Amino acid sequence: MSSELDSGSQLGVLYYCPCSGCMRTTDAPVKASKQKREFAELAEECRAPLDISTQEQLAVLRTWPIEKLYYCDDCSEVRCPHCVIEEPAGYHCPNCTFDVPTASVRSEKNSCARNCFHCPVCTHVLVVVVVESTQGDGGQSCSVLSCAVCMWDSREIGWEFETSTGISAQIERMRTGGPAVKEYASLLDYWRTVQRTASATAAGNHGLTSSASFKHRLTSAGLHGSTTSVDSLPPYKAACYVDSGAELTEDFKALEDANMIPFNGDPRTKEPQRVRLHMKLSRRCRMCHHILIKPESKAHNSRFKIQLLAANFLPTITFPNTLPAPKARGSLLEHLNTTPLRVGSTAPVVLRFTNPLYTEMDVSVDVGELDAAQTDVLAPRFTLPPFAELWEYDEDEDDSSLASPSASSSGRGSGKRGIIHQHGNQIAIQLDVTPRAQTQKLTIPLCITCTHLDDMAEMDTSDTSTPRRIVNTFWAYVSLGMVN
Repeated sequence: MSSELDSGSQLGVLYYCPCSGCMRTTDAPVKASKQKREFAELAEECRAPLDISTQEQLAVLRTWPIEKLYYCDDCSEVRCPHCVIEEPAGYHCPNCTFDVPTASVRSEKNSCARNCFHCPVCTHVLVVVVVESTQGDGGQSCSVLSCAVCMWDSREIGWEFETSTGISAQIERMRTGGPAVKEYASLLDYWRTVQRTASATAAGNHGLTSSASFKHRLTSAGLHGSTTSVDSLPPYKAACYVDSGAELTEDFKALEDANMIPFNGDPRTKEPQRVRLHMKLSRRCRMCHHILIKPESKAHNSRFKIQLLAANFLPTITFPNTLPAPKARGSLLEHLNTTPLRVGSTAPVVLRFTNPLYTEMDVSVDVGELDAAQTDVLAPRFTLPPFAELWEYDEDEDDSSLASPSASSSGRGSGKRGIIHQHGNQIAIQLDVTPRAQTQKLTIPLCITCTHLDDMAEMDTSDTSTPRRIVNTFWAYVSLGMVN
C-alpha cells in the first residue's frame, strides 16, 4: 500500500484518508453557507474509498497508521499530513535554545544572533575561548571562535574579537568596510535621491509610504511610464563596479566570493556560518482552519497547547498475539492470528478495538467488496466500554468474555457470537477469512462507523441541553500477509 506500513511486517492496520478528492485549492477559510454545503457534499462523496475490488487497486490508496493521523472535531473527519496547513508557531536556536521573536527572524537572516557558529571544517558548533592575541604587542588577550573537534580557530582567517559577547555584531562591524557593503550603501543613497526628487516634483510634496506610491509619484514627475523616463533618471555611479562590461575593480576582487562557498578550496580558510534557526509548527484543518496541533512556543517546552490526534478520538485496531484469561483460570488464551492463509480454507482473524474516550462507543463493522477473499464479521455490532484509569479496572470484578476462536464461532463461551475477549475499554472480535486466490499480501477493507456522545458536553454542568451525538465513519485496511 502507499503506505507507512513496514514491508517486512505481515500483519498491520492502516487508516484511509479521503483528502485526495476533497482538498481545497485555497487556504482561506470557508465563510459562505453555500460554500460550506458544497464542501460538505464533496467530503461526503470522498468519504467512501475508490471503487476497488483487487489487491492492485488497494496498493494505490492513501493510507496511514493511526499514530500519524489527526482528527478535526469541527468537521468530524480524519486528517492526514497532506491535508493540513502548517504555519510557524515559534523560532528558536537549536544550540542555545534562545527564543527568537518573529519580527527579528528576517532581520537576522534566519540565523542565531548570539555566539552560535558552525565550524567550516567539521560543522561542529564553535565555542568562544580567550587566547593570546597575535596582533599588536604581546601579552594582550582576545577572544576567538574555536572548534574542540578539529582544533580549528578563527585566527586562521584573521578573526580576533575584543570581547567574548556579541560575536555576531563584531563580525558585522568587521565587514562594514567591505566592497559589498559599500555598493549596497551607494545604491541606497542613489534611490533615496531619486525618491526625494520625485516627491518634490509631485503635487502635494507628501512623503512616500509604499512602493506603489513611489511609482505613482515617479509617473507624476515624468520619471516613469514614458519613453524618456530612463533618460530622465540621474546616472548611477557604481562604487565597486566600472560602467563598461560590469567588470570588478581591484577592491571587489579582494572580497574573494569563493570563500563563501562550502567545500570550495581549503576548508580551513572558509568563514564559519551562523547556526540556522529552528521553528515549531502548528497545524490547521485545510477545510475549516480549525487548529489541530499547537505546541508551546518555548524551545525547552515539549508540551502541546492543542493536540487533536486521531488516536484520541477513533478506536485503535490491533492484532493481539495473546489475550489474558479471567482471574479464576490464571492462564493465557491460545496464540492468535497464527493460522496460515490457504486458498479455500477458512482462517480465524482476531482484531482488538480500544476505546480512547470517556464515553461508551457503539461500533459497526462492515466488509467492503473484495475479489481475493470472502470475509465474515461474526460480531458486526458491539459497544466499547469507556476508558477509565487502570486501577478502576483492577477493583471491578473481571467479567471478561473469554472464548477460543472455535468456541466463539459456535456461540459458546461468552454468549456473544464473535466476541473473543472483553476487558476494560477493549473488545476483541473474530473475522472468518476465506481466501479465493493466491496473493503476496491480502488486504481486507473494513468500513467502521463509531457513534458516541460528546464527552465535553457532559463536563459542562451549565449546559442542560441534550448531549450532541457524534458519528464517525472511516475505512481501515487490514493486511493479513501472503496467501499460499
